[in-house]
Amino acid sequence: MQAMPPRVVVTTSWDDEDRSGLRLAGLLQSCRLPGTFYVPTGRLGSASCLTPEDLRRLNADGFEIGAHTVSHAILPTLGPRELAAEVGECKEQLQQILGREVPMFCYPKGRFSSRVTSAVRRAGYRGARTTRMLASSGAFYPFALPVTIQAFPHRPSNYIRNLVRLGSLPTLLRVTPDLLRFEDWSRLGKLMFDRVVKSGGVWHLYGHSWEIEKLNLWAQLEDMFEYVANRSGVIYATNGQLLSELGATDSSRRDNVASVLPS
Repeated sequence: MQAMPPRVVVTTSWDDEDRSGLRLAGLLQSCRLPGTFYVPTGRLGSASCLTPEDLRRLNADGFEIGAHTVSHAILPTLGPRELAAEVGECKEQLQQILGREVPMFCYPKGRFSSRVTSAVRRAGYRGARTTRMLASSGAFYPFALPVTIQAFPHRPSNYIRNLVRLGSLPTLLRVTPDLLRFEDWSRLGKLMFDRVVKSGGVWHLYGHSWEIEKLNLWAQLEDMFEYVANRSGVIYATNGQLLSELGATDSSRRDNVASVLPS
Protein backbone atom coordinates (compact mmCIF):
# COMPACT_ATOMS: atom_id res chain seq x y z
CA MET A 1 0.00 0.00 0.00
CA GLN A 2 1.33 3.42 -0.98
CA ALA A 3 2.02 5.75 1.96
CA MET A 4 -0.17 8.81 2.29
CA PRO A 5 1.66 12.09 1.55
CA PRO A 6 2.30 14.29 4.60
CA ARG A 7 -0.36 16.88 5.40
CA VAL A 8 1.01 20.35 4.72
CA VAL A 9 -0.86 23.51 5.68
CA VAL A 10 0.16 27.08 4.78
CA THR A 11 -1.34 30.01 6.66
CA THR A 12 -0.44 33.68 7.04
CA SER A 13 -1.45 36.34 9.57
CA TRP A 14 -0.93 40.10 9.81
CA ASP A 15 -1.21 42.38 12.81
CA ASP A 16 -2.42 45.93 13.45
CA GLU A 17 -4.69 48.44 11.74
CA ASP A 18 -2.41 50.29 9.32
CA ARG A 19 -3.92 50.88 5.85
CA SER A 20 -0.81 49.43 4.24
CA GLY A 21 -2.61 46.18 5.02
CA LEU A 22 -4.64 46.79 1.86
CA ARG A 23 -1.49 46.61 -0.26
CA LEU A 24 -0.56 43.43 1.56
CA ALA A 25 -4.00 41.96 0.88
CA GLY A 26 -3.63 42.74 -2.82
CA LEU A 27 -0.31 40.91 -2.90
CA LEU A 28 -1.82 37.90 -1.15
CA GLN A 29 -4.73 37.88 -3.59
CA SER A 30 -2.44 37.99 -6.61
CA CYS A 31 -0.70 34.85 -5.31
CA ARG A 32 -3.99 33.21 -4.21
CA LEU A 33 -2.87 32.99 -0.61
CA PRO A 34 -5.12 33.25 2.45
CA GLY A 35 -4.58 35.69 5.29
CA THR A 36 -5.91 36.53 8.73
CA PHE A 37 -5.77 40.22 9.66
CA TYR A 38 -5.72 40.85 13.43
CA VAL A 39 -7.07 44.34 14.04
CA PRO A 40 -7.31 46.54 17.15
CA THR A 41 -10.59 48.45 16.98
CA GLY A 42 -9.84 51.62 18.95
CA ARG A 43 -8.37 53.66 16.08
CA LEU A 44 -10.31 52.32 13.11
CA GLY A 45 -11.08 55.10 10.63
CA SER A 46 -8.54 57.56 12.03
CA ALA A 47 -5.35 58.87 10.42
CA SER A 48 -3.68 56.10 8.37
CA CYS A 49 -5.75 53.29 9.89
CA LEU A 50 -8.10 50.87 8.22
CA THR A 51 -11.77 51.82 8.18
CA PRO A 52 -14.79 49.63 8.93
CA GLU A 53 -15.48 49.61 5.18
CA ASP A 54 -11.94 48.37 4.53
CA LEU A 55 -12.55 45.47 6.91
CA ARG A 56 -15.82 44.59 5.18
CA ARG A 57 -14.05 44.63 1.82
CA LEU A 58 -11.22 42.43 3.10
CA ASN A 59 -13.75 40.00 4.51
CA ALA A 60 -15.72 39.95 1.26
CA ASP A 61 -12.48 39.14 -0.58
CA GLY A 62 -12.08 36.00 1.52
CA PHE A 63 -9.70 37.23 4.20
CA GLU A 64 -10.33 36.46 7.85
CA ILE A 65 -10.61 39.34 10.32
CA GLY A 66 -9.42 38.54 13.83
CA ALA A 67 -9.45 40.54 17.07
CA HIS A 68 -6.37 42.26 18.49
CA THR A 69 -7.93 44.07 21.49
CA VAL A 70 -9.35 47.61 21.50
CA SER A 71 -6.23 49.63 22.32
CA HIS A 72 -3.38 47.14 21.68
CA ALA A 73 -2.92 46.87 25.45
CA ILE A 74 -0.36 44.48 26.95
CA LEU A 75 -2.87 42.10 28.45
CA PRO A 76 -0.97 40.51 31.39
CA THR A 77 -0.57 43.99 32.91
CA LEU A 78 -4.32 44.64 33.10
CA GLY A 79 -6.78 44.08 35.93
CA PRO A 80 -9.72 41.69 35.45
CA ARG A 81 -12.23 44.33 34.36
CA GLU A 82 -9.86 46.01 31.87
CA LEU A 83 -8.78 42.64 30.52
CA ALA A 84 -12.35 41.50 29.91
CA ALA A 85 -13.16 44.79 28.16
CA GLU A 86 -10.13 44.73 25.86
CA VAL A 87 -10.78 41.14 24.84
CA GLY A 88 -14.58 41.17 24.70
CA GLU A 89 -15.38 44.61 23.31
CA CYS A 90 -13.02 44.15 20.39
CA LYS A 91 -14.84 40.98 19.37
CA GLU A 92 -18.26 42.65 19.68
CA GLN A 93 -17.18 45.69 17.64
CA LEU A 94 -15.72 43.61 14.83
CA GLN A 95 -18.79 41.38 14.72
CA GLN A 96 -21.03 44.44 14.39
CA ILE A 97 -18.86 45.73 11.54
CA LEU A 98 -18.69 42.40 9.70
CA GLY A 99 -22.07 40.93 10.54
CA ARG A 100 -20.48 37.59 11.33
CA GLU A 101 -18.67 35.67 14.06
CA VAL A 102 -15.05 36.58 14.84
CA PRO A 103 -13.48 33.36 16.19
CA MET A 104 -9.77 34.26 16.32
CA PHE A 105 -7.73 36.50 18.63
CA CYS A 106 -4.08 37.65 18.68
CA TYR A 107 -2.18 38.67 21.83
CA PRO A 108 -0.64 42.16 21.42
CA LYS A 109 3.16 41.83 21.25
CA GLY A 110 2.66 38.13 21.91
CA ARG A 111 2.23 38.67 25.66
CA PHE A 112 -0.16 36.32 27.44
CA SER A 113 -0.62 34.24 30.58
CA SER A 114 -3.01 31.59 31.83
CA ARG A 115 -5.23 34.38 33.18
CA VAL A 116 -5.27 36.09 29.78
CA THR A 117 -5.97 32.84 27.97
CA SER A 118 -8.91 32.17 30.29
CA ALA A 119 -10.35 35.62 29.50
CA VAL A 120 -9.99 34.99 25.77
CA ARG A 121 -11.78 31.67 26.07
CA ARG A 122 -14.58 33.18 28.14
CA ALA A 123 -15.10 35.85 25.49
CA GLY A 124 -16.04 33.10 23.04
CA TYR A 125 -12.99 32.84 20.80
CA ARG A 126 -11.97 29.48 19.31
CA GLY A 127 -8.25 30.19 19.30
CA ALA A 128 -5.50 32.77 19.73
CA ARG A 129 -2.21 33.40 17.99
CA THR A 130 1.10 34.06 19.72
CA THR A 131 4.48 35.23 18.38
CA ARG A 132 6.30 32.01 19.24
CA MET A 133 8.58 31.56 16.21
CA LEU A 134 10.21 28.68 14.31
CA ALA A 135 7.32 26.27 14.94
CA SER A 136 6.05 23.89 12.27
CA SER A 137 4.28 21.11 14.15
CA GLY A 138 0.59 20.51 13.62
CA ALA A 139 0.19 19.74 17.35
CA PHE A 140 -0.52 22.86 19.39
CA TYR A 141 -2.96 24.26 21.93
CA PRO A 142 -5.44 26.46 19.97
CA PHE A 143 -5.00 29.36 22.41
CA ALA A 144 -1.23 29.31 21.90
CA LEU A 145 -1.05 29.12 18.12
CA PRO A 146 2.63 29.52 17.14
CA VAL A 147 4.19 30.85 13.95
CA THR A 148 7.03 29.67 11.75
CA ILE A 149 8.65 32.87 10.51
CA GLN A 150 8.13 36.62 10.71
CA ALA A 151 8.53 38.93 7.72
CA PHE A 152 11.24 40.86 9.50
CA PRO A 153 15.07 40.77 9.42
CA HIS A 154 15.66 39.31 12.88
CA ARG A 155 19.17 38.57 14.04
CA PRO A 156 19.85 34.95 15.01
CA SER A 157 20.12 36.05 18.64
CA ASN A 158 16.51 37.27 18.55
CA TYR A 159 15.26 33.83 17.52
CA ILE A 160 17.42 32.12 20.12
CA ARG A 161 16.21 34.46 22.87
CA ASN A 162 12.62 33.74 21.85
CA LEU A 163 13.14 29.99 22.18
CA VAL A 164 15.05 30.26 25.46
CA ARG A 165 12.21 32.23 27.05
CA LEU A 166 9.81 29.54 25.95
CA GLY A 167 11.99 26.75 27.26
CA SER A 168 11.94 25.18 23.79
CA LEU A 169 15.28 23.39 24.05
CA PRO A 170 14.57 20.68 21.44
CA THR A 171 13.57 23.30 18.89
CA LEU A 172 16.57 25.43 19.79
CA LEU A 173 18.99 22.53 19.27
CA ARG A 174 17.34 21.64 15.96
CA VAL A 175 17.28 25.09 14.38
CA THR A 176 20.41 26.80 15.72
CA PRO A 177 22.61 25.60 12.80
CA ASP A 178 20.06 27.10 10.39
CA LEU A 179 19.97 30.38 12.28
CA LEU A 180 23.72 30.70 12.02
CA ARG A 181 23.58 30.06 8.27
CA PHE A 182 20.66 32.30 7.33
CA GLU A 183 20.37 35.88 8.53
CA ASP A 184 17.98 36.60 5.65
CA TRP A 185 14.46 35.89 6.96
CA SER A 186 13.18 34.90 3.52
CA ARG A 187 15.89 32.28 2.98
CA LEU A 188 15.18 30.82 6.42
CA GLY A 189 11.45 30.85 5.63
CA LYS A 190 12.01 28.97 2.38
CA LEU A 191 14.17 26.38 4.12
CA MET A 192 11.49 25.77 6.74
CA PHE A 193 8.79 25.59 4.07
CA ASP A 194 10.76 22.95 2.16
CA ARG A 195 11.05 20.87 5.34
CA VAL A 196 7.32 21.12 6.04
CA VAL A 197 6.54 20.04 2.47
CA LYS A 198 8.80 17.03 2.94
CA SER A 199 7.73 15.99 6.44
CA GLY A 200 4.32 17.57 6.98
CA GLY A 201 3.13 20.23 9.39
CA VAL A 202 2.18 23.89 9.36
CA TRP A 203 4.09 26.75 7.75
CA HIS A 204 2.85 30.01 9.27
CA LEU A 205 4.15 33.39 8.09
CA TYR A 206 3.22 36.50 10.07
CA GLY A 207 4.14 40.16 10.09
CA HIS A 208 3.05 43.79 10.21
CA SER A 209 2.24 45.64 7.00
CA TRP A 210 3.50 48.93 8.43
CA GLU A 211 6.84 47.28 9.22
CA ILE A 212 7.08 45.87 5.71
CA GLU A 213 6.38 49.35 4.36
CA LYS A 214 8.91 51.02 6.67
CA LEU A 215 11.70 48.56 5.83
CA ASN A 216 10.66 48.21 2.16
CA LEU A 217 10.37 44.44 2.34
CA TRP A 218 7.73 44.23 -0.39
CA ALA A 219 9.98 42.59 -2.99
CA GLN A 220 11.18 39.97 -0.50
CA LEU A 221 7.62 39.33 0.61
CA GLU A 222 6.35 38.90 -2.94
CA ASP A 223 9.20 36.49 -3.65
CA MET A 224 8.27 34.50 -0.54
CA PHE A 225 4.58 34.42 -1.51
CA GLU A 226 5.42 33.15 -4.99
CA TYR A 227 7.68 30.46 -3.53
CA VAL A 228 5.01 28.92 -1.29
CA ALA A 229 1.93 29.53 -3.47
CA ASN A 230 0.09 27.14 -5.78
CA ARG A 231 1.81 23.96 -4.60
CA SER A 232 0.10 20.69 -5.37
CA GLY A 233 -1.11 18.87 -2.26
CA VAL A 234 -0.69 21.89 0.04
CA ILE A 235 -3.70 23.10 2.02
CA TYR A 236 -4.00 26.90 2.14
CA ALA A 237 -6.00 28.15 5.11
CA THR A 238 -6.74 31.15 7.29
CA ASN A 239 -5.86 30.83 10.98
CA GLY A 240 -9.44 29.90 11.82
CA GLN A 241 -9.58 27.32 9.03
CA LEU A 242 -6.27 25.93 10.28
CA LEU A 243 -7.86 25.04 13.62
CA SER A 244 -10.71 23.28 11.83
CA GLU A 245 -8.39 21.51 9.41
CA LEU A 246 -6.26 20.07 12.22
CA GLY A 247 -9.15 19.48 14.59
CA ALA A 248 -7.51 21.65 17.28
CA THR A 249 -9.66 21.88 20.42
CA ASP A 250 -9.27 22.89 24.05
CA SER A 251 -8.24 19.32 24.83
CA SER A 252 -5.28 19.58 22.41
CA ARG A 253 -1.75 19.65 23.75
CA ARG A 254 -1.36 22.72 26.02
CA ASP A 255 1.73 24.86 25.83
CA ASN A 256 2.92 25.93 29.28
CA VAL A 257 4.33 29.16 27.84
CA ALA A 258 3.45 32.28 29.86
CA SER A 259 4.90 34.87 27.49
CA VAL A 260 6.89 35.37 24.32
CA LEU A 261 9.16 38.03 22.93
CA PRO A 262 7.56 41.30 21.84
CA SER A 263 7.05 41.38 18.09
